[in-house]
Amino acid sequence: MSAEIKGLLQKINFIETDMELHKQILVSIPSDNKTEIKTIISKIADQKKQIYELRQEIKKIDEAEYNKIIAIEKAAASFRQIAKEKKFVQVNTLNESHVCFITFNDGTRLDCLVTAKEENGNWTVLTLEGETKEYPRGLIQ
Repeated sequence: MSAEIKGLLQKINFIETDMELHKQILVSIPSDNKTEIKTIISKIADQKKQIYELRQEIKKIDEAEYNKIIAIEKAAASFRQIAKEKKFVQVNTLNESHVCFITFNDGTRLDCLVTAKEENGNWTVLTLEGETKEYPRGLIQ
């Protein structure tokens, strides 16, 4: 990934964080304060527009990288949905530990963005390619 795309992704991350703060502010505003509500909603809408424009810049620079980012985001949403339904006893992420993988019984290693082990020993993973996969405990070392 190029330094330019990394910079754009950092900008998107910053804006998304700021947008989440504004969403929290929005829910704390008394419902009779219409002016403040409109101001915050307008700010959130502007931030969404900025994110869209930055994503389009990424797409112009490297459409394959853009498609990979979109695939990972979709898989992450799928992973979050699965996580709501399961109880994980162990979670490892590439962001936190800088190493994230599972090893199959045959010795094959699958590098991942996230690995999560359920109480029953089954695994759910988010791959580097942006796929969410589930494996029964008997396949993983």
